[in-house]
Order: sequence, then C-alpha cells, then structure tokens
Amino acid sequence: MDQAATTRNQELQRQWYGAPLGELCRDLCTLFAVTQSGLAEILGVSPAMLSLVMRAQRARIANPDAAARLSAVLRLAHDVRAGTVPAATARETLAAIRTSRTPGQDSLGTTSLPPTPPHPAPAPAQGPDPDAQFALRLRDLLNSRAGAAEILAAAALLEPEHPGLADILRICGAGRTDEAVNLVRRLGAGRDADGRRAGS
Repeated sequence: MDQAATTRNQELQRQWYGAPLGELCRDLCTLFAVTQSGLAEILGVSPAMLSLVMRAQRARIANPDAAARLSAVLRLAHDVRAGTVPAATARETLAAIRTSRTPGQDSLGTTSLPPTPPHPAPAPAQGPDPDAQFALRLRDLLNSRAGAAEILAAAALLEPEHPGLADILRICGAGRTDEAVNLVRRLGAGRDADGRRAGS
C-alpha cells in the first residue's frame, strides 16, 4: 500500500477514534498489560488483522462485533483513567467485552434488546449524577443500534442542516464520557423544569 493510502487511513482513524489506531492500541496494551496478540484475542480478530489496522493498512476492522468490542475497550480505558471504573475490575470487564456480540443483534442479525452494560459507573457518595446517568444511557442506546464509525457517518450527514443533532450523535455516541456529560449539562442548563427551552 502506498504512503498516500496509509495517510488517508490514518486520517479516517483520527475522525472515527480521535487518533490513529496504532497509537490507541499500543496505549491499550500498556494500560491493560496485554500483548498485541492478547488485545487481538479480546477483540476477536487475528493478530495479523490487528497489525494491518494498527499500521493503517486498513482503515478499520470490518467485523461489526470486533469493531464494537474495540469501541467498548476504548471507552473502558477512558473510564479507568477518569476513575469512574475501578482499575481492579478492568480484567473482568475485558473478559465480558471479549464474549460480547454487536449490541442490538443476535448471532443471526435479528434485533434484540440491548445487553446490560458490562461496567456501570459507581454512584458517587453524594448520590447519582443525573446528567452522567442520562449521558451513559443515551450512549448505550446509540451504541445498541450502530457502531462508532456508523454514528460518526450519520453525524457527518446531519452536520450541514442540523449541526446540533450532529454534535449530540458525535459526542454522546462516539465521544468520551466526560464530553458527553458536559454536553448534557450544557443542553440541560437552557431548559426549565418541564423540559422546555427557557423563555419559550
């Protein structure tokens, strides 16, 4: 593959995941103390396929189950760093991710109810944060119907005519947890107790 194609794939990976997958996957291996082959096993792909994606010989993992697992592992890594998921439970969560299927479908592709999230954030001592709970529920709902790449593609289609909706899709569906919570708080600040826009 020529350098132009590799560069294009890396740019697509930045759009979809926030950084090239080579950087992200090496970071995941370090954080969770697994080898590249171990990460490939968690995702359900061959080490050779993961290597192709990490070297940007492929823009993404085509298998929807594996792509969904990668998104889940990336979210877990962020949540562990943010302290919303205890590092001690990461191994168990990785094991749950490893056996998961694409949310919203059974093995034949038939729509089913979304699974219970593998790592619910513990409630703060002062009580649950309703904005964080809403952001997490919205993210789980969006992810139950589409992968990160599909959500970002839908956001790009909405952007010209409906930039606000595009932001919600992009941030709540494929962004970081803290960004999603901040967006929910910003949007909620402009509404009254009945959910209407202030002043309407």
